[in-house]
Amino acid sequence: MKKIYLSFSLLLMGAATMAQSLSEIQINHAVGKEVMPVEHSSALDATDTLGLADFGTEIWQYGSPSGFVFGTNDLEGQVQGQTVHQLNFAYAAGYIVNTEYNVTGAMIWFGGKEDVSGSPADLTVQMFSLADNKAYSNAQVQSPDVIGPNQQLGSATLAFDDVDTTDATYVMFANPLWTNTDFALAVDITDLYGAPADTVWIYASEDGASDGSYTWSNIGFDIAPTRIWALTTGLLQGGLDVNLAIFAIVAESGVGIEEQGFLNGVKMTTYPNPAVSAETVRIQYGLENAADKVEINILDMSGKLVYTVTEGTKAAGIHTINIPAGTLSAGSYIYSLQANGGRMAKRLEVLK
Repeated sequence: MKKIYLSFSLLLMGAATMAQSLSEIQINHAVGKEVMPVEHSSALDATDTLGLADFGTEIWQYGSPSGFVFGTNDLEGQVQGQTVHQLNFAYAAGYIVNTEYNVTGAMIWFGGKEDVSGSPADLTVQMFSLADNKAYSNAQVQSPDVIGPNQQLGSATLAFDDVDTTDATYVMFANPLWTNTDFALAVDITDLYGAPADTVWIYASEDGASDGSYTWSNIGFDIAPTRIWALTTGLLQGGLDVNLAIFAIVAESGVGIEEQGFLNGVKMTTYPNPAVSAETVRIQYGLENAADKVEINILDMSGKLVYTVTEGTKAAGIHTINIPAGTLSAGSYIYSLQANGGRMAKRLEVLK
């Protein structure tokens, strides 16, 4: 798999005098950086590191000599004798909505991190609305031409020390963020680019598990203030069609699953919620279309997988599973559903 990073210097014309001079250098086709899997981890059963299967068929971290495709990345080149850096500042995963939701937070799978400076800065988790013509499809277009992150709806701080590279990382917003339109969740790593830069990166699905239309990177140059959102497929020759491991955690709607709308082609609910440990917990989920990779997982708030059900192939419609009484002790949990790239996570409370 040979993927070559593209320079987006042409997109910065007019941003600054030096940025305009960058456009004279035909480096938009390749800066000579080959992207290759640094390593990968299959997530096929409860004994695996993350224990969450069917995110594509494997979870991957993608890297290159300049850094990580979905993490700290400093693409360096020479322009008129000056060293220029193209930096990746943030990464976003989009969600397709056909009803209203209260988004309470995000669940993120980080592949790794490295404290180089000794005092790493915080990360920021953000929620954006989406709008047409807010992102660039590739390095050849001169203006935004595809859907992308638009208005910021809210944010939460994630301390570097709280980034969990063994299990899931949870970030909760101070207040639920209401939306009834498509949205994106982003991880902003801008402040990690110190001297030296600290490192963090996010897992993604296997290449080809997505069409790439709802996966964005926020990039810019060190010589100009302009920052842009670009499709990840447009950052690389040959594309990189993946889902990012950034999951929305949404509140229960208070209505039956039949009345709920789909989020990325799936929906789900659990009852009773809150439950008591002596009760059987019933999870219902709905599929907008038939799926051949369906899995439900329950994790505690430390990210530890405590229960998993592999449903396999399921027809479109409503399905039900029962979690035996006594399986879950008192506490807070996140239960998640993955089905053919569609994903959803919600919170479950279990009382004594």
